[in-house]
Amino acid sequence: NTRLRTEVAAGDMLYKVFPKKVADMLKAGRKVEPETHNNVTVFFSDIVRFTDISRALSPVKVCQMLDRLYLAFDALANKHEVFKVETIGDAWVGVTNLEENQSSTHVKRIAEFAIEAVAAASTIMIDEDDPSSGTLHIRVGFHSGPVVSNVIGSLNPRYALFGDTMNTAARMEGLSTSDRIQCSEASARILKEQAPGFPLRR
Repeated sequence: NTRLRTEVAAGDMLYKVFPKKVADMLKAGRKVEPETHNNVTVFFSDIVRFTDISRALSPVKVCQMLDRLYLAFDALANKHEVFKVETIGDAWVGVTNLEENQSSTHVKRIAEFAIEAVAAASTIMIDEDDPSSGTLHIRVGFHSGPVVSNVIGSLNPRYALFGDTMNTAARMEGLSTSDRIQCSEASARILKEQAPGFPLRR
């Protein structure tokens, strides 16, 4: 019984980490081949002054802070149907129109997710034991275009996205500033079609 429960739990975890189609293949012991996705929207965020914050806090408090932030982001991702690709330190990476067909809403979903993520971050205490430490601030960037997905490695396999779309989305985040969202021209054009009234500023 214990072994069966462990196997079921491990199987359930696959579906939290990988898209359903990929999880099905891994569960069946089949090799996952690279897959091209022609038009997705990729979201990147990171924490403003993360290096300074990490220097001021113990490693345990940094972990607790990131956990509070990412739990908030994960809840928003479920709400807007954004697939969480990975977290790398203080960076959170998500994508739309990858796991499901969201061709008519993928940029709109990311834009709405981004606005709510910025707002959510500003409510997260840096140190819950020290209110004077203040709250978090993030910067966000996103871009739309093609990517290739694949599962890399066999020991702790990692689901990853590749292509210039990833580089451009990361660049958009790097060009953004505190509590701001920077999107590419490609994303802005699609957003105007998917949400004509959405506020955009140059």
